[in-house]
Amino acid sequence: MASDTRLQGARIRSLRKLKGLTLMQLSQRTGLSHGYLSQIERGISQPSVASLVEIAQALGVTMQWLFSDPKEGCQGEDRPHHERLVRKDQRIEIEYQDGIVDQLLTPRSNNNLEVIYSTYPSGTRSEPYSHKGHEAVLVLRGTLEVEVADERYVLEEGDCLSFTSSEPHAHRNLSDGETTVLWFITPASF
Repeated sequence: MASDTRLQGARIRSLRKLKGLTLMQLSQRTGLSHGYLSQIERGISQPSVASLVEIAQALGVTMQWLFSDPKEGCQGEDRPHHERLVRKDQRIEIEYQDGIVDQLLTPRSNNNLEVIYSTYPSGTRSEPYSHKGHEAVLVLRGTLEVEVADERYVLEEGDCLSFTSSEPHAHRNLSDGETTVLWFITPASF
């Protein structure tokens, strides 16, 4: 994961410089400290979900832009289908500082819909964040608490919740074991 963290940091630094921003300006746009952003860019720290959303929004990109695409090295028959097909071993994967792992199941080129497979270790919790669009979450295994604005929902296996993504939302695994969910987000913002 360390090389993924360094690659992610390098992509953030590269895009920040391309946009002509200093670390201090990015800090002001995101509300994240200059030192923390520097650590992220150098691959020393992994950002939380909320921090990554802030960085991506401040840089004017979706979160997936900040990560390498396993399909870039794709050969053979899958190459022509990259606009439609994502094989299991070709998913873009993001691991956050708290151990939450997201895998993008839809192609990067799909700007209308994203489907994300997420795993939450026991007790993990995201910070509240918001973004444009709408989303729904379906619990595949475990128990996930989702807070939207000031309302809390406890979702069990098979439960599905939908909401407007511009409302601050956070989630927490209430299970003793791992919880897995599918997120459906429109438009693409991951």
